[in-house]
Formats: sequence, C-alpha cells, structure tokens
Amino acid sequence: MSLHNANEMEVDIAPGPVPEPAEAVVLPADEDAAERQPLLDKPPAPQEGSKELLGLSFTALSALLFSLMSVLVKLSGASFPFLQIVLVRSVIQFVLGAISCVYLGVAPWGPPTLNRAWLVARGTAGATGLGLYFFTIVNMPLGDGMTIFFTGPAFTAILARIVLGEPLTGPDIFASAACLCGVALVSRPEILFGSPADTHHSATGETHTSWAALAAFGGALMSAVAYCLVRKIGGRCSFMVHVTYFGAMSTILSGIGLALFQDAVPLGEWTRLQWLVMLSVGLSAFVAQCFLNAGLQLANAGPATLMRNLDIVFAFIFGLVFFHEVPQVTSVLGASLILAATASVAGLKWWRSRA
Repeated sequence: MSLHNANEMEVDIAPGPVPEPAEAVVLPADEDAAERQPLLDKPPAPQEGSKELLGLSFTALSALLFSLMSVLVKLSGASFPFLQIVLVRSVIQFVLGAISCVYLGVAPWGPPTLNRAWLVARGTAGATGLGLYFFTIVNMPLGDGMTIFFTGPAFTAILARIVLGEPLTGPDIFASAACLCGVALVSRPEILFGSPADTHHSATGETHTSWAALAAFGGALMSAVAYCLVRKIGGRCSFMVHVTYFGAMSTILSGIGLALFQDAVPLGEWTRLQWLVMLSVGLSAFVAQCFLNAGLQLANAGPATLMRNLDIVFAFIFGLVFFHEVPQVTSVLGASLILAATASVAGLKWWRSRA
C-alpha cells in the first residue's frame, strides 16, 4: 500500500465509531417511563427478534465503514503520529455528535436521571480501545493487527454473559470460533503462517512487534467492555449520546497523550491530500459509530459484535479492487467461513423471531 488517499470511512478502521436514522433506535414511547426503567436491561425477548435482526444489519454496515477507515489510518500513519490521527477523528466525532444531538432534540450529556458515570465509562473504554487499535495498525502489518484485535467478539460474548446475563448458546460459541478462524485465514498472520516471500507489507514498512501485538489484545478487550456498557445502558439513552461521549473522552485522552508523548504535525504543514484523508477518517468514523451503537442497542452484544468480523472481508475486497491484491486460497476460505458464520447468526435470529 502507498500513502495515497484518505477514503471516506471509517474506511477503520475500526477500530471506529452515521447519519443513522434516529427512528432506528427503539426508545420507550414516554420519556418519563424511559427514566423509570432499570439501567440493567433484560435480555431481549424472543418477540424482539426482528429488532435484533435490524441491529445486526446496522452493525454489518458499520463494519464496512470501519474497514475503509482502517486503510486510511494505516496510510496516514506514514505522515502523522497515531495519537494525532486519533485526536482529529475524535474532535470531528464529538462536534458532529453534539450537533446531531441538538438537531434530534436530545441532550448531549444524557437524560438527567441516568447515572452519567456509565456514559463516561463507555466513552473511556471506547477511547482507550481506539488508541490501542490505531497504535497497532500503524506499527505492525495490518492483517496481523486486525486478526488479534478481532478476538474482541470472544471477549464480548463472555463479558455479556457474566455482566449482562445474556445467553451464551452453542450456536453463538460455534459462530464465534468460526469467525475467529476465518479472520486468521483471511489475514494470514505471520505469527501463525510465518513470513513467506510474498508477504505484503504496508507502505510505512512496519514490522511485527510485541508491543503492537499487546496493544491489539488490549484494544480487543476494551472494545468488548465498551460494547457491554452500551448494552447495560440500553435504550434509556440515545445512541447519539454514546457517540458524543466517545468523541469527548477520546478527544481529552488523545489530546493529553499527544501533548505529553508525541510531536504533532502543525496544521499549516498539511497537504490537501492529508487534509482529505484525515477529514475522511473522522467523518467515516462518525457515521460508523452511529450505526454500531444503534445496532448494539437493538441486538445482543455477542452476536452483534460478530458482525464486526466483516471488516476483514471488506478489507479483502477493497485490496483486490483498489490495490490489485490477488487473494490466496486461504483468503477465499476465510472469507467464506466468516460470511457463513455471520449469516447463520442472522438467520437464527430471524427464525427465532418467527417462533
């Protein structure tokens, strides 16, 4: 890959978060009634299966945008420190989130009776995971980093069972394992497949490092925590509030980190292409985060986050179309496995909704 553009995305990514319709989030008809609901939602009832299917669709769409963002972040990492990329994305997300809240008539800081510590925790977990993910994809081969990061669904399924009491069924476990296997086949991580002569390296020439791998595992865990916190808060809070808090906390944390540990590239030195790439990262991340948060509010955390594995499939397709990267047999097998697993999860939800 070479530093060329900054597609619109989250081409992330992304891992990131959305002109997503506010109507997509099913909130209580009465606002006062919403405030009386317990913070810890019960697992969705079988009759809500159609809502879960819609949530899975939103999550799959967010995967498309996040995968586009990941490519752009990798490219921009050749010119900018990773925390500056995080900061730009976060500022854009926070501003657009706050404006959207005002437009939708939603308080950006959340409903008055909701313990906002949960929103701060959700934003902090998401911001931490985002920073670790950006560090990973900038400092190690993209396939390796995405493979490790996408162990997140396994963490999510376990945490959702422990914290939320959501069911962890046999099909969920099987689908999780199948997705993780598919991710490994598609990305062919060097840690599993070695370093063949034709292994592709990014334009920035990063190599596998233990610190980047550790960051990927940490990012996967924090993303799982963030997803479960979204489910814990449930429909009492608009998805746009989640997006705003995520942007706010990420802006604060990345800004502090950039000031203390890295040297930012002055705005006056940015080229037009760099402006386009950085703005695209932020815009695509915002749209993707909106779809992701709305999807998580409508579907169980475990199955919903499985859809994020589609990032790998989309990255594989984009590589072929835009960079002329001919897929290997293992890539085709992995993509097929992921698609089969995610389709089976959606199909099972649809079947249960008809019961």
